[in-house]
Parts: sequence; structure tokens; C-alpha cells
Amino acid sequence: MDDLPGVKDALVSLAIERSLSEISEAVCENVGNKLYKKYKCYFHDCLKHPDYLVDVLKQVFGDGYLSIVNSINKKLEEFSYQDQIKEFLLVINK
Repeated sequence: MDDLPGVKDALVSLAIERSLSEISEAVCENVGNKLYKKYKCYFHDCLKHPDYLVDVLKQVFGDGYLSIVNSINKKLEEFSYQDQIKEFLLVINK
């Protein structure tokens, strides 16, 4: 997977979008809009900027953001041995 550009970005983006969509499509869209408005960042950019995601999740959900983080953790668990994804997960779990 390391040889395919963008695959890890896509995996992280998909995990984020699915976790938010499990609540509702409107929530997913709201978080995506806030992420872009504040940081000019899309979900596929979050692998490189997990702190942006955490900030927006805290803004939208308060302490409830941890349930979203737990959902993302579960979706990326099988890929957590890869350095970039491991680092992403460490940052969002702080």
C-alpha cells in the first residue's frame, strides 16, 4: 500500500466520512464545511493534519468528539501498523 500514492489519504478520509455519516449525512457535511472554512482542508487532507480534524470535532461535538474518534480508530485498526496511519491515530487520540 505504501507504493500507491493517495491510498492512505483515501483510507483516512473514508474512515472519517463513514464515522460521521453513521450519525447523519448532515453532520458529515457540517464537519466537512467547518474543516474547509477554518483550515481550507478536506477530509483527505486530515492524514497530514489530524490536529485540524480534532479541533473541528471538538468544536462541533464538545467532549462527545471522542465517540467519533473511537469510530475512526475501529475503522483504521487493521492499518494501524503503518507509520503514517499510526501517527494520525496517536494525534487524534490525545
